[in-house]
Amino acid sequence: MSAVVQRLSSVKSSPSRTAVATSPDGGVALSTTHVLIADTNARTLARRAEQLLAAGLKVSRARTAFEAIVKAACHVPDFILLDGSLGGLDASDTRELLTTCPVTSQIPVFRLSPGRRVPQRVLAAALRHPA
Repeated sequence: MSAVVQRLSSVKSSPSRTAVATSPDGGVALSTTHVLIADTNARTLARRAEQLLAAGLKVSRARTAFEAIVKAACHVPDFILLDGSLGGLDASDTRELLTTCPVTSQIPVFRLSPGRRVPQRVLAAALRHPA
């Protein structure tokens, strides 16, 4: 695991990517919060991604813990959602690696119950986040 941390530590931090659009009713600028979701179950991953997209969030997907760590370091999302049943590394190991890396240490990480929808409190936090 330390090799992964060393590799991620060498990646330079980049600002979070945001999309800006104009609202049809008055030209108000809207920004999109970027969420990375990691889940080994393709069906649950798709359902959760649809839920997040319907809420107006930008979504990146990962199917393994390692893929989540790499995508988090490369894309620097605003939030990371980890399914509790990740293969290989479990969610707590993945969270520990993400908090150890300087690039990803400030990103809020939420652990999701296996197979469940994204909780409303997590959606609310993502929607309130100043992207």
